[in-house]
Amino acid sequence: MRDDEPLVTIAVFETIAEASIARGALESAGIRALVPEETLVRLGRFPGTRLIPPGSLQVLESDKDRAIAELRRRRIRLVDRTA
Repeated sequence: MRDDEPLVTIAVFETIAEASIARGALESAGIRALVPEETLVRLGRFPGTRLIPPGSLQVLESDKDRAIAELRRRRIRLVDRTA
């Protein structure tokens, strides 16, 4: 990700796994994407809980429209579009 361009959240999915699937779809289309909560899970921020946090999907601001169009083309449901 470039340091000089802001990330925008284009969707919030019910689970991190769903957000990760959407991230993979975007990356296969050449759009870089990030699910910040994946890092929290790897760092063990949710140990011993039954909490399954939602997963947000972020892209570079300049890729926002293309990313949303790609998810719609692939019929990936945007649970809560926040952008």
